[in-house]
Amino acid sequence: MRGYEITERGKIVIAVIIAIPLFIIAITLAVIAWNNTQSPPDDPPSHSESHQPEEDPEISDKPLPDGSGFTPHEPPEPDETEHGEQGEFDPDLSEDPPDEIPDISPVSVDLSAGTMLFWFSPDDRDSLSDSTVDKIGEFLTSPKNTSESQIVIEMPKLPDDELSELISAVTDAFAKHGISHENLAYATYSIDPSDESFEINLYFLTASVGK
Repeated sequence: MRGYEITERGKIVIAVIIAIPLFIIAITLAVIAWNNTQSPPDDPPSHSESHQPEEDPEISDKPLPDGSGFTPHEPPEPDETEHGEQGEFDPDLSEDPPDEIPDISPVSVDLSAGTMLFWFSPDDRDSLSDSTVDKIGEFLTSPKNTSESQIVIEMPKLPDDELSELISAVTDAFAKHGISHENLAYATYSIDPSDESFEINLYFLTASVGK
């Protein structure tokens, strides 16, 4: 290199060659610095902040369209078995049912003892019920019913006209089973006039005891 000498012109060329890369580097650094100094974009609104509508939404009483996602719960059907119709309270259902009026004509038969008992109302003294007439037929099958026995009918001591009607009704009932009035004997017992129903007792009495 000792034999060469750099001229002024060569120095300028070398300086230009060195300056160009430095200039490019400087421009690049300036652009990067400029981008870094720009303000970052505004942050998106936070989801935690409640959205305040500008106006109150209008409440509509129209039914929601199908597929809206809201299914209101229907109220339970009223129980019509515990209360009145359509769930109304029925005071009659809350009260105890009234006492049933007992049947005034129950019939009981004891074949071994040869006895029968039935109840009657003075309003029905002119005839006996079909069930009572049937039970008289059962009463006659008692082993106490022999050729030497007599049937005694014990009835309440009613006024003469009422008692006569009752005796006629009992006689007719036995006649349906082939028993004549000669085989029947009647006895009476005292009653309370305020009673609304009375009992009639039937039993067999042997002729030897009756003499």
